[in-house]
Amino acid sequence: MSDQVQDLIAKKNFSKAVEVLRAQSQAKPHDRRLRLQLADVYVMAGQDRMAIPVLMTLADQEASDGFAAKAIAILKRIEKIEPGRRDVEERMAKMIQDKSRRTLNVPKPANLPPISSSGMSFGFEEIDSSNEIELGVSAPAAEAIPSFDPGPMLDALPAPEPFLPPPAVAAPAAAPPQELVAEFDDSFAVEPEAPAAAPAKPGLSTPLFDGFSPDELVAVMRGLELVSFEAGDVIVAEGAAGDSMFILTTGRVKAYVKTPKGRSMKVQEFEEGDFFGEIAVLTGKPRTATLTAAVDCECLVLNRATLDEITQTHPGVREVLKKFQKERALSTVQAIMADKG
Repeated sequence: MSDQVQDLIAKKNFSKAVEVLRAQSQAKPHDRRLRLQLADVYVMAGQDRMAIPVLMTLADQEASDGFAAKAIAILKRIEKIEPGRRDVEERMAKMIQDKSRRTLNVPKPANLPPISSSGMSFGFEEIDSSNEIELGVSAPAAEAIPSFDPGPMLDALPAPEPFLPPPAVAAPAAAPPQELVAEFDDSFAVEPEAPAAAPAKPGLSTPLFDGFSPDELVAVMRGLELVSFEAGDVIVAEGAAGDSMFILTTGRVKAYVKTPKGRSMKVQEFEEGDFFGEIAVLTGKPRTATLTAAVDCECLVLNRATLDEITQTHPGVREVLKKFQKERALSTVQAIMADKG
């Protein structure tokens, strides 16, 4: 949100803020963040009826483009304004399912490396050492592991002290160090918010929704809660009891684990559409990593009590989550074996 709009909101000059955002939206019709901000300011101004069509159009566009998590997050905003919009839930679920079917019917380009059905690499928050996978048993061939980019791991390191370079001939560059901090401090994980929107991903941005039937998807959508986090907030803490899973709808999240020396090391980044913590919602086991918001974030949250209620009438929902849990555990084992090889 621009400084001008923030200043107008702080002064409670909502009508002017609406005017500015409407002008900005007209100048940048493809910028969905501006229209979402416009809807939020409409609500602040008490003009809920003006916000509804803006949000409905945005939700339809996100669902049609395959960004199911974003579409559901917008639906949650609509429900706060007009509770009980079952028609919107069912229509949204149908759009997500239609997009899923269209994606499955599109032939995949040749020569693409295989990827796991979850569509994302493993993270320590998803590792379950007690899973049913045995290291000594013959496993399927390991999937291609994406090339490792060390750049993001340097973003929180302090600047080095000035020094005079030696006159010797330059040697080959040394491998960059892991990102380590002596004690966990949420400030080091904060980054400036990227101004440009991320490019669209093929298919559904959250493949978790592929596995649900229409009725199951509606049940899950109703059980999700939209939660906001500011940059630097700790979303979950390593060692804490786990009873919920998260689907990241906006922003980026970083995962850190403690080293044997008590330092925090970054091990994973999550982007919009990624989900994490399904082991916790299934088992209630302690968190295996600390996750922080690198920028302002919004997440859809499903807690274990709600999952238990959903699975009383839709047992297939738990089976879908278990499927992803097992596939992620297998990809973790394969990555470890490939690394040792």
